[in-house]
Amino acid sequence: MDASVAMLAGASAGLFSFLHGFRAWRRLRLIEDTPTAKVRSMALGRVELEGRAEARSELEAPLTGLPCVFFRYEIEEERRSGRHRRWTTIARGDSNAQGFYLADETGRVLVDPTGAELALDCDWSATNPSVGPALAHTLARHDLASEGWLFSKRRRFREWRIAAGDPLYVLGVAQARPGLAEERREKITERLATLKSDPEALAALDADGDGRVDGDEWEVARRRAVEAVDRERAPDRVVVAAAPDRESPFLVSDRPEARVLSRHRLEAFAGVFGGAVLALACGALLLDRFGRLGRF
Repeated sequence: MDASVAMLAGASAGLFSFLHGFRAWRRLRLIEDTPTAKVRSMALGRVELEGRAEARSELEAPLTGLPCVFFRYEIEEERRSGRHRRWTTIARGDSNAQGFYLADETGRVLVDPTGAELALDCDWSATNPSVGPALAHTLARHDLASEGWLFSKRRRFREWRIAAGDPLYVLGVAQARPGLAEERREKITERLATLKSDPEALAALDADGDGRVDGDEWEVARRRAVEAVDRERAPDRVVVAAAPDRESPFLVSDRPEARVLSRHRLEAFAGVFGGAVLALACGALLLDRFGRLGRF
């Protein structure tokens, strides 16, 4: 590679690293400035929570078959081009559609991880492992052969899991669960439909005894149905998820807040200072190469 191209690439990498570090620094300040709330007393809006993970539905990790409340996985294959080798992602997946609970000593709240920045420790990583039932099923689902490739290709597997009882840190937006209003309307409609099919219940609504339910009497029934549904309080009325405008950070981690902060401090320091030094050094070398450094 030409030296000038290498210097330009270094300067670009330094600038990218600087911008990444600046974003990490802003994220660090946001985490530090947001107080940790308890589930029972949290308000709608941006919220920071710490607790333990609880399952909303039974899940099995697709590579190891182990029980969990959330998983993410990635399958890579080694590709060769001449003397060069590189790892290429050929399959990935997650359980974003399932959601899980964060629980503390005051209660629990549903977490929808869709769109979250995940800071999870890798729980399992292997290259060309023996193929168990869970791994064989996942390979078949992605139309990847589970036999014969052990001797012809190298594949690397990685799996991240959140298990029930694991520490959980979430920085997101507490909001009304999407679909809640529609569920309420459906329950009210179902109650009224059941009422219409019950002659005895309809007769009880006929307050004036004229043998029919008029508009005012039906309105009384409708109000009672609404009150009954509202008293039931649908489960998971509040969910912690990404901001509707996607502008507010959304972090989910199986590390305590102290480790989350430590990671962002390291990223911010390395990105801002390391990126600035790399960009300035490569830029100076590039200017010097073309004899323009002395003009600055």
